[in-house]
Amino acid sequence: MDGTGRLLTRRYRAALACNACRKTKSKCDGERPACGRCARQSVECLYTQNVRDKRIERQEERRAHFALKNRVNELEARLAATSSPRQTIDEPEDRPSPAQVSNAGVSDTGSRGTNAESAVDILATGAFDHRPAAEIGYFGPTSNHALFRSLTAAMVNSGHRLTLLRQQESDRQHVPVPEPPRPRRTLLPGRTSALDRPTNEDPFPGPLTAIQWVTAFFDTVGAVLPYVNESALLREVDTAGSRLENSRTTPRSVEALLNIVFAHALIATSEADSAEPFYHRAIALVLLDEQTVCNSTLETVQALLLLGSFQQNTQRAMASLTTHALAVKTSYQLGLHSPSCYEGLGTLEKELRAKLWFAVVNQDRILSTALGRPCLIPPHYVRNDILDSLVPLQSSRTVAMPSSMESLLYFRHLTSLHEIMGITVESIYGSNIGSPSDLLPGDLTAKTIELLFRLQKWRDSISPFCILGPKSDLSTWPASRFQSERYMLLLSIYYHKTMMLASAPVLMAVLERATDYAAADDAATAGILQDASVPVLKSDLHAIREYQRIASSILRHRPAFFKSNAVWWVCNFICLTMCLHLFAIWLISILSERIPSAIGVTSSTVETLLLEALDTLKSVGGSSMMSLKAHRCLHRYIRLARVIASDSSRRQSCTTGSVGSDIFHDLQQNSLLPSGVFLWDGFPDASMTSVGDLFGQHAENDFLAATSLGVEPGASSFDATGLVFDGTI
Repeated sequence: MDGTGRLLTRRYRAALACNACRKTKSKCDGERPACGRCARQSVECLYTQNVRDKRIERQEERRAHFALKNRVNELEARLAATSSPRQTIDEPEDRPSPAQVSNAGVSDTGSRGTNAESAVDILATGAFDHRPAAEIGYFGPTSNHALFRSLTAAMVNSGHRLTLLRQQESDRQHVPVPEPPRPRRTLLPGRTSALDRPTNEDPFPGPLTAIQWVTAFFDTVGAVLPYVNESALLREVDTAGSRLENSRTTPRSVEALLNIVFAHALIATSEADSAEPFYHRAIALVLLDEQTVCNSTLETVQALLLLGSFQQNTQRAMASLTTHALAVKTSYQLGLHSPSCYEGLGTLEKELRAKLWFAVVNQDRILSTALGRPCLIPPHYVRNDILDSLVPLQSSRTVAMPSSMESLLYFRHLTSLHEIMGITVESIYGSNIGSPSDLLPGDLTAKTIELLFRLQKWRDSISPFCILGPKSDLSTWPASRFQSERYMLLLSIYYHKTMMLASAPVLMAVLERATDYAAADDAATAGILQDASVPVLKSDLHAIREYQRIASSILRHRPAFFKSNAVWWVCNFICLTMCLHLFAIWLISILSERIPSAIGVTSSTVETLLLEALDTLKSVGGSSMMSLKAHRCLHRYIRLARVIASDSSRRQSCTTGSVGSDIFHDLQQNSLLPSGVFLWDGFPDASMTSVGDLFGQHAENDFLAATSLGVEPGASSFDATGLVFDGTI
């Protein structure tokens, strides 16, 4: 904390001194009509009643100065980020997306655009760069990074099969290509870590303003994050105001909770810029203050949970890992995980502690699946008897049902769904330590089908809610209904997310069989895998279509839904997952005839769905750098796949070597790949699993040339060092 926030030392006699003694800071005996000092010096002795300490005025001046200084720094950083050429990102195509009319409402979902992204989140986008500036870290099999690596490998393997004979013709010596120097890791201008930013010293808002913000929070985000009690928080607002009047301090954990609640409320009401000072103050109070970390309370866990949610929905998802780790530590410290710690507590206390514990568990599952990290809370640490501390589920939904009861029902159903999500990560993803490829095809399909049955059972048990189906015509819903039916919409979104998570390993296994020349000889195993994968792929495609329908309807009718329900980051993640799954299905439909007919699709149908999904990703992602890079990269992959698809009619009539040469010649003629990339033996290598491997043979300047990849001389530095894009798509 800054020195301006410290308590003023008490000076009881200051108000009793005369003006002359006050001015010289001399000891005054307070005698009337003249004090002893003034009588000795024969000066006029005047007394002025001053009920306000001037030090308070100086303190407020310093606070105003700090607030102004922070605001200037913030505006300078935003200006630098806006004017920097690295931030100039041209859109890959001019055609409007289906939801472009409402895109403006989602583009700033991430608080303040790309300037809000932390350095570690920007680093993670390197997965879509030709050569990442630095090591992006570990992203396990449940992450979109892993899906992208698998798709890249499939693209490379599809070319590998076509050039197999050319690779085996001779063992000519090749001139080694020198590895280009790795660029130094530099942070983009205007980017600073959230922990390095100074905290804003704005005073506590007025009582009426604070009450309005708290009410706005519980009308929006607080309704879907039901581990903060509205009446208790309003009491804290009133108590905090009285403490300020009496020059007493508010407990740091409570102050942090209030600040992050204010930040959420401002984000939900489209006042993102005003939310940042409260967010940074909450960071300083709950992450950087040793006293708060050591003296943890339930308010500390509440603040950490809300802080993590705020970070995720303002493009700081990677930074939220630190916040989440501290929330797990604090939960263990308070014994929220142990049933014995609930004994002897009142009903409300048990309910609050159970909500907090399962909110931490749910957050753990979300971060684990999205970022591909092992769970910090293993499944066997979670005791379901703690869940019984919450009120029993009701079987019917009534108009008179209190909103708090409806919110609690939603939370319980969501918790049981996240339990299935945790089982999925453990059973088929090896807890994000192993890999689905470690399982035999029969075991993988059996486990996946078992998980799909479990999900269907969960779907049938979520009364009084239901999962939206194809019969629900969302196009006829008024905007207000999207908010009134938010629990049903959110459960549907998370349900389809879990369906895609469970189906992904089988989908990637089928794609690998379709593109791997080494596995093509094992026809028996391939046939069994194809037959067993049909129901899984059907379920995956159904989940994709339903999520696409929900997301596009929200974008069209109520784009503010994402931020007012703290679900933007999850939906943006699902959009990218949906695009990657559709691209995989499209590749399968190009390379195989049996599976597409079995699941009832054609390559043209899947391509149309893929383009619609990319439009949705672009609209939901807004200014997210990860979404922008992925959007561009997938468009380039689509062009590459179209060339492969157009050559399918020639595969049967030509030799493998000549076909491969023709394809790669077409790729170069269409400026899809730099000249010479495919022109030596041994390429493509099946070990290549990233965009960096695919384009790693060229120096950085190769991508700056106007003749490389069809980029005109006016390409920005982002295009040159990130994903180079040809505007003719």
